[in-house]
Amino acid sequence: MKRRKKLPPKRHSGLQIYCSKCRKYFSYTSKTITKKNGDKETIEPDCGEEKKKYSKCPYFDKHNYKAIIHIPGTKSGKTSKTLTATKYDEAVIQTIEFRKEVHEELFSLPVEYDTSVKTTYLFDAQIAYLDFLDNIGVPEQEKVQRGDRHIKEQAKCLELFNEVLKKKKIGTKTTPIHKIDKHHVGYFHKFLLEDMAYANKTYNNKMGSLKSFFDWAFEQYNVNQKNPFNKVKERSHKTNIETITGKEFLALINPNNMCKENGQVTTGIKRKYKRNLYRDYLSDGLELALHTGGRREEVVELRWNMIRKINGEISYIEFNNLKVERMLGEGFNDNVDKNIIPITKDLKDLLLRLGYDKYKNTSNYLLCPDRKEQSTSTIMDNLSKGFTHFYKRLNTGRELQMKCLRKTYLTYLKLATGNDMRKLDSHSTDEVLNKHYIDTTIIKKAISEMSIFGDSK
Repeated sequence: MKRRKKLPPKRHSGLQIYCSKCRKYFSYTSKTITKKNGDKETIEPDCGEEKKKYSKCPYFDKHNYKAIIHIPGTKSGKTSKTLTATKYDEAVIQTIEFRKEVHEELFSLPVEYDTSVKTTYLFDAQIAYLDFLDNIGVPEQEKVQRGDRHIKEQAKCLELFNEVLKKKKIGTKTTPIHKIDKHHVGYFHKFLLEDMAYANKTYNNKMGSLKSFFDWAFEQYNVNQKNPFNKVKERSHKTNIETITGKEFLALINPNNMCKENGQVTTGIKRKYKRNLYRDYLSDGLELALHTGGRREEVVELRWNMIRKINGEISYIEFNNLKVERMLGEGFNDNVDKNIIPITKDLKDLLLRLGYDKYKNTSNYLLCPDRKEQSTSTIMDNLSKGFTHFYKRLNTGRELQMKCLRKTYLTYLKLATGNDMRKLDSHSTDEVLNKHYIDTTIIKKAISEMSIFGDSK
């Protein structure tokens, strides 16, 4: 059972409590003050999320002891560590050990510090960067909405870079960001290609993430030098434009292939663990992706009240273009055109099977309506990994990913609508809506003439 963490009136130097829910530091949990009239009063700090007293905060399981240590030889340089201790006495011991580690690491580094540059340490800059991506401390007018998945990916890239430096005995908590140079980039380059054996596209993504971080950090901390990642050359990679065939897709979702018995896999590099990639909504989700051509998030976020009618017949699904809206940002995306998906015969059959008559006009999700146990990102991840796993079982000699379903859809949409496809495809800048009027001719043409796989299924 987790207990609420406390600090005594005279706490150990550098030891605080940090709440990962409201991102607030607490230097005390309760203390007694003397008023002007001589009366004594016990006060507590307020919770940053609920604005309740610390002792009433419902998120005490998010509280952790944190050690904040001053870097010797600097005016205001600090480094910190989240402790595993659950009791104050244990936290004091871990704080002392951490202070010792910092001192040993600092005085063992053969680094000549440039006093003309304000010292900002790599690890501290990385934490600040992740806060920036999450809009913490960012002025309202500069905030940009980013998905949790994107932020986690950037954090993973920074962790990989730190892992490389650790192998070279370079401390991220005691190395200033302006000391990172082309040699450190070289270490990372070799690690990605040789140790991790990443494909060129993944290599480019990881290098791009680090370049973006140092672009931000050098501007944020006024580092007057060029980004060492600027000279990294993007490696060539072949774009996979393969589509899935009707025969392959039917074999993929066949219960003899896509079932719980066939979903067991072993994952992990350092620590191996087993998991099952089968989900009861996997087949429906992949069919929905195939017959809408939507990106993963678009498919998972589809709701029944997005379905529109023409002359009393369900004819198309209308939803926000999430990708473009996020790129433009809040306040600049009001005029982004909606995405339009024609409801073909195949899609209509699927919608009826998923429960259109029962759920029409409701805000329920088409796929996995109960979202209490799993988030949108979790369902997206399950669809992708499930497709890859069960497709490999077919042994076709090809390596397809879930995004091939979108490519397959767009290929057949092009065949059905010709140049008019641009008015339905979300990549287009053409106007789909003209004073809230939908071009019903194009939609009817797609509905009547489009059938994914045709009679080849």
